[in-house]
Amino acid sequence: MYAVIKIKGEIEMNTDSILGKFFTGINYWESKSAINMWKNFDIDTIENDFKLLKDAGITHLRIFPLWSEFQPLCALYGPSNVYEYSFGEDSLPDTPAGRAGVSEAVCEKFHRFCALAEKYDMKLMVALITGHMSFRTYNPPAFDGKAILSDPTVIKWQIRFVKYFVNRFKNEPAIIGWDLGNEPVNLPGRTSNPDTFYVWCSIISDAVKSCDLQHPVISGLNHSSIEKTESNYKTISEMCDIHTMHPYNVFETKSDPLTTMKPILDLPFRCQMGEDIGNIPTFVQEFGSIGYMNCSKSSEADFYRASLYATLAHGCHGTMWWCAFDQGHLEYAPYRWNTIGSDYGFFDKNMNAKPLVAENLQFKRNLSLIPGEVLPKHSTNGTIIVSRDDGTLDYETLRATYMLAKQANLDMNFNYSLDKIQPAPLYIFPSVSGNKSITKERLDEVLDYVKDGSVLYISADAGLLRQIPEITGLNIEYREELNAEKTFELEGERLTIKTSYFYKPEQSEAQIIARDENGDGVFFKNKYGKGFVYFLTLPLEKYLAHKQGAFYKRDIPPYHMVYRHIAKSAGISRVTDSDNPYIRLTEHTIDKDSLYVLAINYNNKFECADLAINGNYDVSVVFGAEYNTHRICLEKNDAVLLKLTKKVG
Repeated sequence: MYAVIKIKGEIEMNTDSILGKFFTGINYWESKSAINMWKNFDIDTIENDFKLLKDAGITHLRIFPLWSEFQPLCALYGPSNVYEYSFGEDSLPDTPAGRAGVSEAVCEKFHRFCALAEKYDMKLMVALITGHMSFRTYNPPAFDGKAILSDPTVIKWQIRFVKYFVNRFKNEPAIIGWDLGNEPVNLPGRTSNPDTFYVWCSIISDAVKSCDLQHPVISGLNHSSIEKTESNYKTISEMCDIHTMHPYNVFETKSDPLTTMKPILDLPFRCQMGEDIGNIPTFVQEFGSIGYMNCSKSSEADFYRASLYATLAHGCHGTMWWCAFDQGHLEYAPYRWNTIGSDYGFFDKNMNAKPLVAENLQFKRNLSLIPGEVLPKHSTNGTIIVSRDDGTLDYETLRATYMLAKQANLDMNFNYSLDKIQPAPLYIFPSVSGNKSITKERLDEVLDYVKDGSVLYISADAGLLRQIPEITGLNIEYREELNAEKTFELEGERLTIKTSYFYKPEQSEAQIIARDENGDGVFFKNKYGKGFVYFLTLPLEKYLAHKQGAFYKRDIPPYHMVYRHIAKSAGISRVTDSDNPYIRLTEHTIDKDSLYVLAINYNNKFECADLAINGNYDVSVVFGAEYNTHRICLEKNDAVLLKLTKKVG
């Protein structure tokens, strides 16, 4: 789908080396010196590292030409201002490298590095402005104390560095793309003004493309907002060809054990939302366990295994672990004071392989059994409408919506509420909390699809929506602020949801699907043209997002019954379904007579499931566990790929 990218509608860029096959890569610092590798350059150590990584099944490296080493500018001051930029006490040479403030000696090291990468068939993504690394800043000494993303002098020298560096190395066969840098929003002088980053991002991206139109510009950023913070989907999709996600459990999903559904599904959730809203391909460029207070080496490998299958299933293009080698034994800053930057490599400090390596190799063997080493795009069944990013956007709620849909046998797309609404059989507008959540124009677009037969589900939180009586068929007598739980019954299941507001129904033309413990309606269904509007007056998704254990504890009621109910009304019928909320499926159409089904156990325990198959199919196992008369059993965090082929006659 993304093998070719068009730049500004004119020049085509081939990105097969990044987006063709599903890849497993790693973020690379040399095993002995780590961040100091360019200062203590040791080609023999690097070659040994490459041998180990190649034997571990790694094909892609993200590498970091440390800014302070490659452009080691100093500022020599006269009485009141900078008189000269220099290399220490020496004037800049009158050469292309010198005029760009770039060290020829370090560039020669980089040439040798690239040649070695080619020898071992390693594909390199190069993070250009690597001024932030492991929570330490590495800017050239001349720029100490300056706002790195906005100071005009700093930006001038960044442009010179990027142009020189890209021109010099763009024809290296190992290089497949240019990062803006390593999470550059973490550089000194960061600001909440998104226009600051817009300008910086535009300048660096344009500097790359002025020299090289064959390799894509990759964001090199962690997850972002949609349009409000300094880095956001809208900026990135304008300036970059490929976006990245850097999801870490210790920051994003720390409430749940690493090897359970929320941390694992966080990876494809962020990739899919970034790709759907940004409209550029998005992959997981950094993820990891971040040390052994968060997991053991064994459970770290379990997490890695499930994450590989989850990202493969949901079209995330590839993953890159952080990082290649343990660093916690190093004694210089930032390692001596950053305890997060420690032992999370594929290999320990003695170069011994961790269980991660065996998992990577097994995954690569399984992947080789799929033609092209990538699954066809997974089928989706509806759209999650993402509220306007006005400061009230809650990613926890969106993730819970995504996971709840998975448990209901739904795979969803994302549509930002300010973008043109795309057609879908089902729309989920979850736990509306802001008063500017969607414009009238976009709401009308959704309602037009409903008139034509689609289903819209809205759940209420604190936000106010226009036309509620007309849309939902419900008149609300009053809204009361409270902090209480409400319980209702749906299809024999009792579901309890904590809410901050109670909406007292006055009268309803809509069908009351469920009432609370006091007999007040809380879940409604209204005929709207050829379709239906469902309205839940309780913030189901927000509640589950912040309820500890909602997606891994055994005693949690089946809240996904709400989504199964609305999916049935929307006429959504998939080929397969699982009766186990932890074993979830994606479907991948091969042709009109066959499809793949990838079943993943998103739990850290052995699980079994009965599969319902809608139609007359022969079932074979491509890789993974045995399939026995519609039943599969999976070890913790494991997967099985099935191929279903329609029977003849």
